[in-house]
Amino acid sequence: MLILKGNILVRFVALISAYAIFTNLSAGLGIEVLAENGLLLQIALLSQFTVQGVGMTTQTLIGNFHGKGEGEQVLPVLGWAIATSLLLALAISTATVCFPQTIFSLLTNHRDISQAMVQSTHWLWPLLGFTALAFMLEGYFIGLKQGNVLRNTSLLAFGLGFAPLALAAAHSHSNHLLWAALTGYMAVLAVSLTVALVLGLAIVAQGKGQAQGDLP
Repeated sequence: MLILKGNILVRFVALISAYAIFTNLSAGLGIEVLAENGLLLQIALLSQFTVQGVGMTTQTLIGNFHGKGEGEQVLPVLGWAIATSLLLALAISTATVCFPQTIFSLLTNHRDISQAMVQSTHWLWPLLGFTALAFMLEGYFIGLKQGNVLRNTSLLAFGLGFAPLALAAAHSHSNHLLWAALTGYMAVLAVSLTVALVLGLAIVAQGKGQAQGDLP
């Protein structure tokens, strides 16, 4: 359990570091960009907190089924969780993209900042979508107590998906590259977790096949 908590801590530090660097680089692009990115991050965090509730339920159910040896129940739960979280993320991002003035008027009274934010709202679609998928897969591996997968994929996401684009954004002073860096983090995280899931299922299926072959 201590090792699992340590791996989850590494995952948390990688994620928080990405957000901290994103905010610091936003400040370097000017007060207006910092303000608009901060408000857009509030939308992103709202989506994350919403799907995190689904993720907590997912990891609890998967942990219970895994502990009872009812492995056949795990994938249906994961499928339900991914579908639900993606629908929630899509609803929040689409509402923001299609009705930006309505959404942003709830967060700020400065119409000039709100107008500038409209240009970046389209990043919410891939960002929130990949985040929803990644959080559900993380819940799956936490439920199985495979914290090493969370550690490895989060470090890979930071080093491969976020850092190169963040450096490019800092060099070119591009806000769109900055959003691409944050989206890249979540994209690499989601893809790497999906690969780990597929490989794990393949190993389990191979083990069952060998066990059946050994039967007289």
